Amino acid sequence: MEFGTLMMMVRHRVHGWQMAMRSQKGLHRGTTTLNINAAGLKRMEDAAFMHHIRKPVDKSHNLNWWHFNFFWGLQGITQSGIGLVPALALTGKISGFNHPAVAHFEFMGNQISGGTVDKQILPAPELCLAELKRSDNARALNRVYQSDTEMVHDLAAAYHQIMSDLYRVGARTIQLNRQGLGSQQGCSITELGTQVSREAVRDLPADLCVEWHVTHGDLLLSVASHRVAWAAPFA
Repeated sequence: MEFGTLMMMVRHRVHGWQMAMRSQKGLHRGTTTLNINAAGLKRMEDAAFMHHIRKPVDKSHNLNWWHFNFFWGLQGITQSGIGLVPALALTGKISGFNHPAVAHFEFMGNQISGGTVDKQILPAPELCLAELKRSDNARALNRVYQSDTEMVHDLAAAYHQIMSDLYRVGARTIQLNRQGLGSQQGCSITELGTQVSREAVRDLPADLCVEWHVTHGDLLLSVASHRVAWAAPFA
């Protein structure tokens, strides 16, 4: 397993545990919960990562939240949802400035002997589009953006900045994972998804390899890989 996946898994597990603890507070009167600040949570995440990096990873672990963890790190997007059902909400203009995935990758590289980590896995921007186009976000979209084109441009620019920042700290391969979308939902964002993907990879360093993996659950349906200088999939 790529260490980028492992890092996402650890962050997902710690965050899921924290959410479960919070939900217990509302379910059981008198339950003691853990209050922790951002620095304390980071220490827990780092310790959990170091624990898991030294042992085999359970690949059967459910990663349904991993893409939300990434989206919540974007400027202009915040966490929403009820209980343990994850979702996102648009609160302002989307930006990839200072995304935590970059610091996570850099931390990860410092833990590996020889600094050989060079690959990072990210959720494809189409998945974020699908969430942003949910009916729950319609009012926020109309308030923040004048058009889908403007929103797609900002999302593409955010991904471009994150991938550029990852390249700066040593990433040379970035895998964008796409999960199977429902047919109606998939058709509605296909054109926008193509646009955001084309813009996101434009003018990235020539030696940065960007891969698209299309998956449905744990089943790999197809793989498209190319150097970003070759834009044939979006020509």
